[in-house]
Amino acid sequence: MNKEELRDLLERFAAGNTTASEKSLLESWYLQQGQTDDDSYSHADKQADAEQIWSKIRVNHTYPLWALWSRRFAAAALILISLSSGIYFYTRHDVKKSKADNLANEIKPGKNNAILILASGKHISLDNLKNGEIAREPGVVITKAADGMLIYTAASVSDSSQAGRYTTVQTPNGGQYQMRLPDGTNIWLNAASSVRFLVVFGQSERRVELQGEAYFEVAKDKSKPFIVTTSGQNVTVLGTHFNISSYPDDSETKTTLLEGSVKVNALGTTKFIQPGEKAVLTKKSFDVHPADIEETMAWKNGYFRFSDEQIADVARKLSRWYNVDFVFDAQPPAEGFNGVISRSKNLSQVLKMLEKTKAIHFQKQGRRIIVKQ
Repeated sequence: MNKEELRDLLERFAAGNTTASEKSLLESWYLQQGQTDDDSYSHADKQADAEQIWSKIRVNHTYPLWALWSRRFAAAALILISLSSGIYFYTRHDVKKSKADNLANEIKPGKNNAILILASGKHISLDNLKNGEIAREPGVVITKAADGMLIYTAASVSDSSQAGRYTTVQTPNGGQYQMRLPDGTNIWLNAASSVRFLVVFGQSERRVELQGEAYFEVAKDKSKPFIVTTSGQNVTVLGTHFNISSYPDDSETKTTLLEGSVKVNALGTTKFIQPGEKAVLTKKSFDVHPADIEETMAWKNGYFRFSDEQIADVARKLSRWYNVDFVFDAQPPAEGFNGVISRSKNLSQVLKMLEKTKAIHFQKQGRRIIVKQ
């Protein structure tokens, strides 16, 4: 692109009149450090153009901005806007190499993958398993649907041999999975998570045990409450949509409600949360706060959304999804990260984005990522 073509494209981007391919072209332009085919287009001119577009966007409030870069990288503010505007990070094969480019091109994002553990103790890997019936036990038939969902279907039970017998679905680091219970409840499991439940639900309740993170769309049954047990709390619903994040290495357990009503018991206290609220449990406190639904549901919708998030928290999320270990070689920056990044990107692309935000760098040793300043 020459100077005039680029300025025209920036103007149309600010007005919301660019196509997906043109948006991708703008991203590539930024990732090339603002290169153009016009040598007369100075760095100062490029920055001035970007600043002008930035100011127009801020004044018009056309888009909610989630800039990963500071204003001196104003062009990046044109690239990273809310996912609602349809902008993703695109790959360009001839982008100039940076430190992060050389880090982990071979480290791919997570995928649909889980282990099914039957009541008998048998382990079945669901990765690349053919569609159709997977297992049959008294009281339940387990199948894999064409879209990859694991479906539990209730079957007739000739005796009480299934009483007290549990089944488990667990995702590894770098895995996620969707499943449907016999009562019609849908569960989406994030990476490094598991749910454990009775092969046949009892007569008075539907109870599952969760470790990690999951989103629930619970089938309504007023006569039989649905209970999710995590470390330190019980969540009781009759039929509703909610997300629970309860990883052992996180300092908080967060229960976020999207619709319906939820009762949460923790630390000897009962709290009811409403849609748009979250219950936050720590070792010493249990409170209800307004929730950022877009941030909570980002993982299920296929992207990371960071809102003033510390690098240690960012690293934990990336570690689970990319199955890598982060090691800090220096004191991490105190300033939080803000931004939206697709979970379909290779780790190298994500790390490169992060490198541009702060005085931070990454070094790869196998699947070990060293964080440096």
